[in-house]
Amino acid sequence: MSRLIRLLIGLGLFGGLLALGLYLGERVQTDPGYVLFAYAGVTVEMSLWTFVIVFIALSVMLWILFGIGQMLGQAPLSMWRLFGRARHRRADGRLIEGALWLRRDAPKRALDVLKKDANSESLPALHWLLASEAARRNEEYEVSEAYLAKAEQLIPHVPKPLPVEHPPTEFKTLMKSLKKHWREDWALLLESVGSEDALTRLSQLTALTQQIQSSVSLEIVQARLALRASLEAEARHHIERAKALDPDHPLVLLLEIEKVAGTSDALEHMRAQYIPRGS
Repeated sequence: MSRLIRLLIGLGLFGGLLALGLYLGERVQTDPGYVLFAYAGVTVEMSLWTFVIVFIALSVMLWILFGIGQMLGQAPLSMWRLFGRARHRRADGRLIEGALWLRRDAPKRALDVLKKDANSESLPALHWLLASEAARRNEEYEVSEAYLAKAEQLIPHVPKPLPVEHPPTEFKTLMKSLKKHWREDWALLLESVGSEDALTRLSQLTALTQQIQSSVSLEIVQARLALRASLEAEARHHIERAKALDPDHPLVLLLEIEKVAGTSDALEHMRAQYIPRGS
């Protein structure tokens, strides 16, 4: 809206109010009218326009008085709400800080922040979920489960956990499963599940290698089995194939170290970090 239009509207309103005032003034002079109040022998008489002015003035005064009274009456509640909002802001800030430490892979710092009570937070369930994850990463598993239980109590509808598919615990069963549905992570278990010796495993893996021709996990397993069976040439062949498929794979690098230095508890411990659990 331009300034000219706003000016014209203002002048129009001012002119209308002025005309209304002149009209009312003229009516007061020519026909003042009167209002009579009588009660228990007491009478009050005044002009109509005086009554209107008095009525408006009293209404404004009562509105101001009741407004101030209501504001004063609600002052304690308003202060309490203001204090509550401040507590919520501080608590939510603590929640965000805990999430940030968790994202920075500092679970101990996150847990120190999230150990405090979550009653003042907007999302207490999220607080305890983050605390549970921080405790789990900090290897405090009992504490993690306790925090998880607190979170689930605050969640109206807890989703059911996703079913975990465990690999077979027998070598032949695992072979059949992998022929139907290949899984690179499960293939690493072909070295350890069951009780078959290294040569038996190598001979039975031939059929699988014809079906799966480019699997770094399968090459690693065959190389390890060949080393255990003292088949040096075959072990070198599978190691070279594994390096060609994925030279930066951690298990390939560990395999090269094992070929040179032999196996050790430290190497086996490092290998276990990359082998799926549940076998």
